[in-house]
Amino acid sequence: MAILWPRTIPRSILEDSRRSAEVRVYSQLAKALDDSFSVFYTRPWVGLDRLGNEIDGECDFLIAHPTHGILAIEVKGGGIEFDPERDQWISVDRGNFPHKIKDPVAQARSAKHEIRKRLKNSRRWNPRFIHEAQGVIFPQSERIKGDLGPDRPRKLFCCQGEFYTDLRGWISRRMNEGQRPQNCEDLGKDGMAALEELLAKPFKLSFVIGAALSEAAEDFQALEPSQYQILETISEVPRALIRGGAGTGKTVVAIEEALRSAAAGRKTLLTCHSRPLATNLERKLKDIENLTVAGFHALCGHISRKAGVPPPSNISERELYESALPNALYRAMEVQPALKWDTIIVDEGQDFSADWWIAIDACLSHGGHLRVFMDSNQRVYERAGNGVDDLSVVPVRLSRNLRNTKNIHSAASMHYSGPEIIADGPDGLEVSWINAENPDAKLEAAYRELRRLVFKEEVAPGDIAVLVNGPAARTGFLERSSGTSIPLTDAETMALEDVVVDTVRRFKGLERPSIILIVSGDEMDGRELAYVAFSRARAYLCVVSSQGETKWLSEGLQDT
Repeated sequence: MAILWPRTIPRSILEDSRRSAEVRVYSQLAKALDDSFSVFYTRPWVGLDRLGNEIDGECDFLIAHPTHGILAIEVKGGGIEFDPERDQWISVDRGNFPHKIKDPVAQARSAKHEIRKRLKNSRRWNPRFIHEAQGVIFPQSERIKGDLGPDRPRKLFCCQGEFYTDLRGWISRRMNEGQRPQNCEDLGKDGMAALEELLAKPFKLSFVIGAALSEAAEDFQALEPSQYQILETISEVPRALIRGGAGTGKTVVAIEEALRSAAAGRKTLLTCHSRPLATNLERKLKDIENLTVAGFHALCGHISRKAGVPPPSNISERELYESALPNALYRAMEVQPALKWDTIIVDEGQDFSADWWIAIDACLSHGGHLRVFMDSNQRVYERAGNGVDDLSVVPVRLSRNLRNTKNIHSAASMHYSGPEIIADGPDGLEVSWINAENPDAKLEAAYRELRRLVFKEEVAPGDIAVLVNGPAARTGFLERSSGTSIPLTDAETMALEDVVVDTVRRFKGLERPSIILIVSGDEMDGRELAYVAFSRARAYLCVVSSQGETKWLSEGLQDT
């Protein structure tokens, strides 16, 4: 496997559909090349143009070999077109929409020249004439049959077929063509070291938690498709109740079912009680035709107003949310039955009370499909009832944990009651326990752990959540961490590159690779809340607690 810089692709790039071609090339290069090659991905620089103006530049990929020299590569996804009348290159996406792009050949050539200039000026390298080449990869386009122009010979390009079957061969040909003993010298070890100094931080072969998180992420990604098998099981079931413990893929499957239903032309609703979860689902599934994504109470308010039957305003907040809003939604369906949905999917159904299920049932069209996903072990609201059983649902069970490492699953299972769940993930890191006996000491210990993860263990802030028991503890942690350079957010905003700091209840239904849990025994003294808190961590869990709290958390809570 090639030596990759960076070792893993940042989440912001992975979730950017415009960078999907680059991600695919990154993966293929890792497989095609051995460790004698170094691959530098998306290496930017600041330079000057001929007039002395500051300009930005970037090389999609630079491949370096101590014997064969360097190869600068530009990547363009989709179908590729060139309009000579306008001298314009165009990329055509899967929706057949054209996008103007820069000349990839010129970009690769420019990147090659810039790297050569900077390498020449490096203090770690003795300048000499080495082999330099450029190339362009079109990983999704058809094969090029001949030259595209005098400066665009066929050999410069690697297209879909070649990309998947002979990527190593194409790279070898590009890095060897034109290289002769009499006019080229080796890049050498000093050249490789100089490139690392120029384009990446030196790699240090020491174990860090960040590496463990990356390895776990790959394992979980391989497991994810198996979650969708349940959808085939329930395809002919009008009303299904899918039960499963934390990590069994309820939300993942709920999203997939929503997408499939909407794609089939069915008017589809995906809802839940938690506002942060609803907000994140809305963000992930925005602008999908035939699909409505909304928190339950926001849905009640919007639909009832649309139907002209809003809830009364002169009532308490508790009454509004517990009964008035659901009743208003029910009345709206009586007034305007055309507003009903063909498919309704409810995530985190254990949060719903009996009255809410009556409203949900009223929203379903005749012959419609109802999918309810729930886990009774995560029932953290006193008002939550069991009214879903009155809707003639067929029970289905998810029994495999595909989200948590075995060590985290084992810790969470201390607080789980129900049918056995099998953990399919990797063993992972041991749960970390930090002792602190008072609230201030806990906040300080959690803050130190956060800084250690980010600055020493190379964990991205966007892979971390700090969970507390209540709003007061959250305020205390934010005050303690004020002035830090680490970006912070909450569960509802949940910026991808920021550390989430929020309560366990608000984070229910969500997850992050790393969780720092600050425990206060007087606020988290129930089995369900402990289970929710532990199971939010995919790969690393750190619990900050007193000795007494550590004892009952690690040995399991007693039901009262």
